[in-house]
Amino acid sequence: MAEEHSLCAKNFNFSPPLSSPEIVVAPPHTAEKVVVEGNRCLVCRKKVGLMGFKCRCGPTFCGTHRYPELHACTFDFKPMGRETIAKANPLIKAMKLEKI
Repeated sequence: MAEEHSLCAKNFNFSPPLSSPEIVVAPPHTAEKVVVEGNRCLVCRKKVGLMGFKCRCGPTFCGTHRYPELHACTFDFKPMGRETIAKANPLIKAMKLEKI
C-alpha cells in the first residue's frame, strides 16, 4: 500500500472529497482603492524617477506638486513643529539665591 501512494502517509489526507462544494459569495466593493506607483506624482501622474518628493502625508509628488498647498496635504504640521521646538529648547530654571 505504501508503494501505491508516492506521498508521505503522515502528511497525506486520504479522506474523500466533499459531495457538494461550498459556494462563497464575496461582498461587493463599495469603494475602489487607487493603486499608486512609487515613481509617479499622485496629482498629475508624471513620472518622477529619482527626483520624486515623498510627502509626510504618504504619497510621492513631482517638483510642481511637492508643496502641501498644491496637493491638498492632510498632514498637520503644527503639532510636529511644536514638539520639535519643545525638545530643542528645554525649560531651564536657575537655582534660587539665598538672602543675606
